[in-house]
Amino acid sequence: MALLSGKALDLNVSQSDFCLILGYLASPGRVGLIEAQIPEEKAFVFEREFPNAPYFPITQGETTGGNVMKQGCQLRIYFNNVNNCPDVLRPYLGAGTGTYVNRINKSKFVEKIVRDYGFSFGEYQDVSVIRKAVLKHFPNLIDSFETGYEL
Repeated sequence: MALLSGKALDLNVSQSDFCLILGYLASPGRVGLIEAQIPEEKAFVFEREFPNAPYFPITQGETTGGNVMKQGCQLRIYFNNVNNCPDVLRPYLGAGTGTYVNRINKSKFVEKIVRDYGFSFGEYQDVSVIRKAVLKHFPNLIDSFETGYEL
């Protein structure tokens, strides 16, 4: 069983812009939370793929408005600020909630950066781990990462 359905979305950007975005996201204080909301019947898949990662379980049933609870996994990035946001990222920003100014709701993108680029579910991001992952995957584009990091 896959964690995400085929409907999960990614960011459609060049490799250079992808590295710029990773640098921007890795900048301290930028991201407030990388969140996973997981339906209870998929919890074992999430726990297998991301051992010890925090997540919010979704219990099946009805909302107070009589609607069916969320059926799919939802992975999001919540921003504390989007100061100096690169133009390539702006179209992917949605409205924030609570104290978060914006968010990204592209679950495939979130899964990819957590799985392959050193980001973590939760509030803390280790810049050195992220930088090392970018260097491994895109050694020729580390300057794009650094540009994004400095924005």
